[in-house]
Amino acid sequence: MKICLHPAYGFLESELRRIMKEGYSPDKVFCNNRNVVEKVTLAGKPYVIKKFKRPTLANCFIYTFFRKSKAQRAYEYAMLLLEKGIKTPFPVAYIEVKKNGFFHTGYLVTEYVDYPLLSHLNVEEYTQEELKKLSSSFIYFTISLQEKRILPLDYNPGNIFYLYNKKNNCYDFALTDINRMRFGRVPWTRDTMRSFEQFGLSTEHLYNFMLKYSAERGVDLDFCMYQFLSFRLRKKVKRFLKNKLKSQIRRRELK
Repeated sequence: MKICLHPAYGFLESELRRIMKEGYSPDKVFCNNRNVVEKVTLAGKPYVIKKFKRPTLANCFIYTFFRKSKAQRAYEYAMLLLEKGIKTPFPVAYIEVKKNGFFHTGYLVTEYVDYPLLSHLNVEEYTQEELKKLSSSFIYFTISLQEKRILPLDYNPGNIFYLYNKKNNCYDFALTDINRMRFGRVPWTRDTMRSFEQFGLSTEHLYNFMLKYSAERGVDLDFCMYQFLSFRLRKKVKRFLKNKLKSQIRRRELK
């Protein structure tokens, strides 16, 4: 078992090794789907442990010899984001477990942040003025990512925390689930529209959102709308074909 700890959290090494071997009882389970995300208490303080889904046999081989694991990438990307002034839960450690000499399971340990996710936002609890402020703040946040040459590939409401900043009268954001990102170049408009499509914006809010983004970024509104709607259409066609294939399989099974 390999444990890479941030120097500030060296005191947690023995406890992390113990719970990796003996198991632990989580205080709260945030997600138990593809990956498992749980809140735990270590040395009297809350932390989050993310257990990544076990990769395929081919990827176990690749993560052993050729590519960094998702856990290592998430840890290193978090450090990069913080260096660039982008908020994300502070990375405490990443853990890699091997079996028979090959990569088996990866874990990421971060500080716990008590912020709500955008996916949990209840628009009925906000005034239209507050929703406009939230939307504007998010657009500025997205542009700041682009200016810092950062492109999150899982840019959706379930991976973004938000918090009202009373001092600046705006909203701040923090990224999570960051093992899939690109660094090094300013993202193209097409890349951004693919990211925005993950948010499931309604037709009602789409135009105003794009109008604000295109004006602030200095890009053509028509081009933004075209790219966004192209990605949405492809997604719908893909879903339609997938459902049609499933229905055909069911009919054959019933015959």
